[in-house]
Amino acid sequence: MRAFVKDISHYFVLFGILIASFAGLILFSYDKNFQIAVSLALALAYISWGIVHHYLHKDLHIETILEYIVIAFLGFVIIFSIIIRT
Repeated sequence: MRAFVKDISHYFVLFGILIASFAGLILFSYDKNFQIAVSLALALAYISWGIVHHYLHKDLHIETILEYIVIAFLGFVIIFSIIIRT
């Protein structure tokens, strides 16, 4: 719990990225291309946040980077498929 409280500012940044992205997806529901761009920006911001977060903790490894890339890619594919279907 101490680590979470110590890094609360990091998680506020991540939460802000997620909120801004979902707001962009909702506010621009009429423009599918812009929604795809927002979801791609979300994926890239998530990967960047993860790399910076682990770099600051001095536990950044290639496996960690690959994990963030895979999760971001899966999230992008899910959001992309929802955008395309509607």
